[in-house]
Amino acid sequence: MAELSRRERKKKETREKIFSIAMRLFRTQGFSATSVEQITKYADVGKGTFYNYFATKEAVILEFSKLTCQDLINNGRIKSGLNTRERLKNLLQDWAEFMIKDREIAWVTVKNREGADYDLSLHYGLLAIITVGQQNSELCREYDAAFLAESLEGMMIQHFIRWFVTGMGDLKEELNNALTVFLDGLSESQSRA
Repeated sequence: MAELSRRERKKKETREKIFSIAMRLFRTQGFSATSVEQITKYADVGKGTFYNYFATKEAVILEFSKLTCQDLINNGRIKSGLNTRERLKNLLQDWAEFMIKDREIAWVTVKNREGADYDLSLHYGLLAIITVGQQNSELCREYDAAFLAESLEGMMIQHFIRWFVTGMGDLKEELNNALTVFLDGLSESQSRA
């Protein structure tokens, strides 16, 4: 791998500095209370420099969310010997921990789920687990894996939104229940078994 030029290194350092300072400010004083001016002041860069790297404050959050989801997916890959249900449960529980820990940041991520900048890491992580589950005959092959991943992701997002807006309930427990419904269905024969 070729070394970065001095200019490329400087650009990378500047981007990382803006990103880390923005995230620190978002966590300490809140997303809404943090301005681009504050970020650039603490990063010791001009406002235009911020916009060279991030189109908006939300773009910083989406970058953070992307990195976090990729970490969650990669951490799940490291765990061997788990069946599909266990892999999905672990991913949902890890995702819930992130959403609970960084509640306001998670909310900004969910509100900005549309458009070209939307990160599909979570979707692709779910898709990979479901595809392997179908290949291993742990999950029904009647439905397309992408459809199933979208359906589960939709359930996850909806439970997060309800939890965030109402401030009630245990997000981890709700996601675990949603996963049970997703995997086991709602038929009476399933609930009696």
